[in-house]
Amino acid sequence: MRSLTRISWCGAIAALALSAGCSDEQSLSDKYPTQWQTCNTLFGTENMASLRDMVGPDDLELTNGSLSVDELKESLTEEALEPYNKFKGFDEYDVCRLSGDHSFSAIVAWAPASLKEVQSPSGRWHQVGTSVYVSDYSPIVLVFRCDIPGASSGQQAQVLLESRIHEVGAPEFTEVFHQKLTVSLARTLSTELACVNKPVIPDDLQIGE
Repeated sequence: MRSLTRISWCGAIAALALSAGCSDEQSLSDKYPTQWQTCNTLFGTENMASLRDMVGPDDLELTNGSLSVDELKESLTEEALEPYNKFKGFDEYDVCRLSGDHSFSAIVAWAPASLKEVQSPSGRWHQVGTSVYVSDYSPIVLVFRCDIPGASSGQQAQVLLESRIHEVGAPEFTEVFHQKLTVSLARTLSTELACVNKPVIPDDLQIGE
């Protein structure tokens, strides 16, 4: 009886260890709490669960630096309020970089391309909303006007906010899902930054049309 009890106890411990170790989401949130929360906020929990499955399942890591959504907001707002330094340019923020069997990355920045440039009919951009433009080469780049309270009129009129999302080299990562991630990121940025012009990011970015 003692032997059976020991086997049963060991089996229970093994089962517990297996169940604890099978959750990639749990291990990622434990190892990279700030990065995981930022990714979840910017893209949504459901989208991140799908991304985790596409990028994984083995040896998943969040390889971008620890940057909270509040820190991202503060940095972007500070750049918008300061005089533009043409030698330094704008900073880029690596907001979510998930690595495993494949990789996923997303970058946010004030766009180097001006409103005048993206409106050029000879350029690579097409308009999908009021002051919302998309370049559907790889990666998908979406830019939109985001007026920050206190920023100069020139900044508000000419400088666009950019989100850049790279493809994941997995069959499940479809064009539709790529577009969904792009829309989610842009809408979240607009909400978090409280853009006073309230940009409308459409569901359909007319990718590939």
